[in-house]
Amino acid sequence: MSLIIRAQGKDSTHDVIKKFKKAVSMTDIVQDAKDGQYYSKPSKERATVKIQIKRLKRRSRSLKRMKNISPLVLQKIADRISK
Repeated sequence: MSLIIRAQGKDSTHDVIKKFKKAVSMTDIVQDAKDGQYYSKPSKERATVKIQIKRLKRRSRSLKRMKNISPLVLQKIADRISK
């Protein structure tokens, strides 16, 4: 997958680098490379996912008790749990 960042009219090199870093962090390219660096057993991966889901459910329950929480936040957490 290629990532192309074009400089606009008055963008300095600092601005272009900043845009590039933001785009890379949003596409999870670096995280995918780090994840593939070492082999992890499938049972370990399943356990990790299970722990993450448990943490998200706990977080969702605590956020529901708060008063000024946007429903969008709760929906995003629910989407991540259902994946």
